[in-house]
Amino acid sequence: MKSMICGSAWIKSLVIAAVVLVPMGSAFAHSSLAASSPGHEAVVMSPDELMLRFNEQVRLLRVTLVHQPSHNIDFGFVASTAAQQEFSYELPMLMLGEHTVTWTVIGADGHTVSNSFSFTVSNDGAEAGMQTHQGGHQH
Repeated sequence: MKSMICGSAWIKSLVIAAVVLVPMGSAFAHSSLAASSPGHEAVVMSPDELMLRFNEQVRLLRVTLVHQPSHNIDFGFVASTAAQQEFSYELPMLMLGEHTVTWTVIGADGHTVSNSFSFTVSNDGAEAGMQTHQGGHQH
């Protein structure tokens, strides 16, 4: 009988811990790229602009655009001192082939987060549009 009471108390403690800790998980979620134009792995005609939409307001510290394998494209990026959720930059005519966008932000939780995505410019590509990104980040 005593072991049933102890087991029952243990289960109640576990349930209480789960109820308290599960909502805290969202408080520790880091900033992530929610959508972009062009989208990740999109095949597009040369886009007129690069748009980045994050899951929360962030300060955008760095964005690079590289035509593979290592040609950096200057598009006038300036780091953001004010937190925003969406950023947009006019782009020059891009060369055909794969391009990689790498970004670094500071989120509301104070953590620095970086990640990247790629898209391909092709004469047969579609017009660039906003595409949702799946979660994921790097520190």
